[in-house]
Amino acid sequence: METVTHSSPFDSFLDRMRNPASLDLVRSIKSFIVSFSYTASNPETDGKRIQEFFQTMEDAIRDHPLWASSSDDETDNALEGLEKYVMTKLHSRTFASTPEDVKIDAEISEKISLLQTFLRPQHLDIPSALQNEAAWLLAEKELKKINAFKAPREKLLCIINCSRVINNLLLNASISEDHVPGGADDFLPVLIYVTIKASSPW
Repeated sequence: METVTHSSPFDSFLDRMRNPASLDLVRSIKSFIVSFSYTASNPETDGKRIQEFFQTMEDAIRDHPLWASSSDDETDNALEGLEKYVMTKLHSRTFASTPEDVKIDAEISEKISLLQTFLRPQHLDIPSALQNEAAWLLAEKELKKINAFKAPREKLLCIINCSRVINNLLLNASISEDHVPGGADDFLPVLIYVTIKASSPW
């Protein structure tokens, strides 16, 4: 029986970038990475500069012959692959790249560590029906994956997956514990508690 394999958006992007016809795109990408890497960090303008580059590349990819017959999903996957490639290359330059960023991160991490020593669910008014250690540990596990990734989209997926675990906890509690769902009033305290316990130094 033939096995069907599905490549990730990133792998598909790299495959097309290896095509000689993509040389103009490759040059633009490499030129931006080199230029950005050797420019002094400026939190006020760096984000805007990266977004402008992605917008320019989106237009270039949509108009490129290699994507002429591509569906919207395929083009979106290419843009996702581009983002991962560029942000992985620029990770050390864009995340906590200034001494001030490092200092702020250290201060936040210290405060979270202090909170961990005494914070209990009742301090956040989390109902007993939502105090599920197994679910909380699963949500924490998703958050702790953040530092294993360098692309913003992948980091965001960790937060989304954590939120899904919490939403499932709320849903199960409303069914099995006869707990009246409180929406954000239930969700937010659990998210805060899980985030503090996960203590991911972002």
